[in-house]
Amino acid sequence: MSSYHLIRHLEGSLQAVMELQPQEQMQHWRLMVKLIYAGEAAGEISFNLHNYSEDEARDLVHNITDHGFIMREIDDLLFGDSE
Repeated sequence: MSSYHLIRHLEGSLQAVMELQPQEQMQHWRLMVKLIYAGEAAGEISFNLHNYSEDEARDLVHNITDHGFIMREIDDLLFGDSE
């Protein structure tokens, strides 16, 4: 698979422009997330996904708001550490 791209509404005026990149090892992916708030760049973050099939990695991208860890990391990036 080559890179996979998706733009996803997160909440309010916040959107994520995501790129899923296959890595050299099978079932390893890099998820790059660029955050856009009200049309302006708001930050970038990436995640290493290990032991995900292609379908599982794409499902995570399509349903990113269902993944608590990733959403907490995005919140921390935008608003500071929540702890």
